[in-house]
Amino acid sequence: ARLRNRDEASAEERVLAGVEHGDLAGALVRLSPELRAVLQATVIDGLTTREAAVLLGIPAGTVKTRAMRARKQLREELA
Repeated sequence: ARLRNRDEASAEERVLAGVEHGDLAGALVRLSPELRAVLQATVIDGLTTREAAVLLGIPAGTVKTRAMRARKQLREELA
């Protein structure tokens, strides 16, 4: 079973391909730089809310709010 899965793209590889070449790429470009930075830090870089807050120099609550706004905007654009 393990050998069969080696030829298939992982879920992460499929998402990254969509980010680079699909509708998601365009939707991400249309986000404000602030919203995009939060998604980059929390989703792509895998940082916690607290870590992203320190990195971006903003309160943790602001990270949460921007992440929520970014997801909402992406859902609307990709629907």
